Amino acid sequence: MNLVNRGFIFVRPSKTFIEWAKEIDTDLVIDENAEGSTYLIEEEFWDDELILKQYAKKIASQEFSSITEDETTWPKWTELAEFEAFFRIDMGCTCIDLLKEPLQKEAI
Repeated sequence: MNLVNRGFIFVRPSKTFIEWAKEIDTDLVIDENAEGSTYLIEEEFWDDELILKQYAKKIASQEFSSITEDETTWPKWTELAEFEAFFRIDMGCTCIDLLKEPLQKEAI
């Protein structure tokens, strides 16, 4: 096992996100138990709100684009509370890699 020098933001869709997504794609099978996404961030941070403000636009863009690439249909938000309405969010400072193989990165 290896400790990875990253913290994380883990997001899962909320009811608000699911309702928006189903408006875009009525055949979409998604619920609040859907698989979430983990975003690696700096390892040490002390202010969750400050970190969320820093990364919210990137996270929202990635999550909304997973439903549609048409940005004109993406929900509009300006306040962090509006962003947080779309996702269930967990944050932490410890990432442990259980595998022996080296980590790989791919730009998206």
